[in-house]
Amino acid sequence: MSANMWFVVVALGLVVCVAAVFIAVLLRQRPVVSHASQAKANAKVYREQILDLDREHESGHISDLEWQQSRDELSLRLLEDTAAGDDPEAKKEKPALWTAVLVAVALPLASMSMYLWLGEPDALNPLSAKAPEKANQHELAKMAEALAQKLQAKPDNLQGWVMLGRTYRTLENYDASVKAYDQALKLSSDDDISLEKVEVMAMQAQGNFEGEPWRVIRDILKRDPQHYGALLLAGSASFAHEKYADALQYWTQARKPLKADNPDVPGLDDAIATVQKKLGIAPKPFVSAAANTAASAGLNLTGQVSLSAALKGKANPNDVVFIYAIPNNGERMPLAIFKTTVAQLPLNFTLDDSSAMTPERKLSSAGEVLVKVRVSKSGNAIPQSGDLAGSVGPIKVGAKGLKLEIKDQIP
Repeated sequence: MSANMWFVVVALGLVVCVAAVFIAVLLRQRPVVSHASQAKANAKVYREQILDLDREHESGHISDLEWQQSRDELSLRLLEDTAAGDDPEAKKEKPALWTAVLVAVALPLASMSMYLWLGEPDALNPLSAKAPEKANQHELAKMAEALAQKLQAKPDNLQGWVMLGRTYRTLENYDASVKAYDQALKLSSDDDISLEKVEVMAMQAQGNFEGEPWRVIRDILKRDPQHYGALLLAGSASFAHEKYADALQYWTQARKPLKADNPDVPGLDDAIATVQKKLGIAPKPFVSAAANTAASAGLNLTGQVSLSAALKGKANPNDVVFIYAIPNNGERMPLAIFKTTVAQLPLNFTLDDSSAMTPERKLSSAGEVLVKVRVSKSGNAIPQSGDLAGSVGPIKVGAKGLKLEIKDQIP
């Protein structure tokens, strides 16, 4: 039996139990209070009052005259109220049979009618589980309409346009959402608003970030390589386009400054673990920048990698790009490495201990390094003839704003 049927059975059972109690009371024979029995009760009350009066007189609280007058009055009233003769036998009241029948029929019907009128009978239908969502959508649509009308009268309300864009996004009215964000961007060139808009555009295009969405994301990251929202969206865009190595880089970079108690951490860690699984990388505990020691703080390398105009015709958008740092002592094994594709160039990059190939070989422990870049058509980590390359260095670990250009071709 389903849960809904159990509810109906239990509810009807409770109604029947209540009706049974009423019927039992109505069908029970009850003695009728007669005039004589009432007279006996009145006499007992008057006698108690006379005794109280006598005690008050004996204690001296009332005078002889007041006592006598009050006693005579109570005695007279006692005689009047007990004048009725006593019944030989207390009568029995007839059972309220028709009333009981009426209660037995009317109470269950009234209960069910009341529930159908004031309750939620649709809740008994499993198919109605989505009704609250539909109601919420309807209310949200009414709110959006009212807000849109207010904004027509006051078009300089920045937060109002942003709220309208978010509301239309929730309603999956992406065209209206983009238009609302356009109005907001006329009032402010805030990067966060731009990111919200292009995310809606990507949703409108069923997850395709090509065109304006990617252009806006890259522009923001060029101005601010650590922009949290842009890094998150860049990772999502890369994942949607199955560029998992790029997604890992962006999400890892966004994760670094977050403390352990940040509410975004669980979701971001799950995303990183998912993309690591896609790449065949064993997930490992993430060590945030806040957990690094003071000795290694800031010991990283940042810069921008680009492809020279002369070699653009020799590279395809899907070719793999390796950016890595090796010690300036002749060793060839990288201390830190980052992987992306030609389609992402030019690109701002960061090499640090989180991108180390092995835990015991850290970039922060090195003095001077060479930073290299290589474009591989095969995706092989070992250099091959025909690969495009570039390098800079030797430089000290901690250098910022490096300009790494791919301008050579391996013979």
